[in-house]
This record gives sequence, structure tokens and C-alpha cells, in this order.
Amino acid sequence: MPPTIRTRLPRPHTLIHYTYRFAIGISIYYFFTDHLFDTAPVRGASMSPTLSPLSKDSGIHDRVLLRRLQPTVGLQRGDVVTFWKPHKPEEVSIKRVVGLEGDTVVLRDREEGTEGGGEGEVVKEGEGTEAGRRGRVIVKVPFGHVWVEGDCWRGSFDSNDFGPVSF
Repeated sequence: MPPTIRTRLPRPHTLIHYTYRFAIGISIYYFFTDHLFDTAPVRGASMSPTLSPLSKDSGIHDRVLLRRLQPTVGLQRGDVVTFWKPHKPEEVSIKRVVGLEGDTVVLRDREEGTEGGGEGEVVKEGEGTEAGRRGRVIVKVPFGHVWVEGDCWRGSFDSNDFGPVSF
């Protein structure tokens, strides 16, 4: 006897079982990406050559792992952070932390900048007078803020342009 249509269709409890597993899997994925970890592409040349060194030539972008659970705990100079762009709040930017709250930072002169590593100059208390005499702008990073800069100073729109970023 040929198989009937009824025998070819999955049983209702099987459909419910797979739908339940799928819903649980999606829920776990969204919990992890919203609360624990996520990834983001590095677009643009502001962090090259450290991140996405080939993005300009080949269009290949690096991805970074974002820590969503307590992202500001243990923040240090040299850490790479993501934040909402002050001038375009719908976009995310990625930069290197150069100064923490309470630090005094000398704004980088775009003509004198150096490549690689977020080269903003952090001065200790009492050392800022030399930079001030040279006519350079000195900024004290306020409480709850960080000073961020891109590794490629020529292609970076960073704290030298929009000031400290709140965290």
C-alpha cells in the first residue's frame, strides 16, 4: 500500500519540540549578545594598522569582541573601546583610550602627529606648563569620561575633535 500523506507529515509533537528548541536557542543568543558578549566590525582606517589594516585596499574588516557585562570596570590606558559617536549618535566608533578621568591631556597637533598606538600626550600634575608655553591646548579629562584617539592620527575623528567621551 502506498504511503499516505498523513505518514509523510511530521507529527505535531515533533513540530512543537523543534519550535521549542529553536525559540530557546534564539533566546540564549539574544541574552548573550545583549548582556555578555557581542562582536562588531571595525570600519574605516582610524585604527589601522592595528585593526583592519587591509580595509582600505581590500574591503576586509576585522571584528572585535565586545564585553557587555561591566564594560568600564578595569578600564586602562591603551584599551580599545567602542562608543556612540557624539556627532552621529546612531553610529558606533572604536578608538583607543589615551586618558582616564582626572588625567591632563595635551591636544595633538595634526601636523606633528605620529602613527600607531594612540599617541596623545598625557602629562602629570605640574608638568603642563611646558606644553602651555608652547601654545598647545591642555585638557583635563572630567570625572566619568575618557580621552580616546585612533591609532592612525591622519584618518581619525577622535577626542582631539570632539573632546572627552562619557562612559
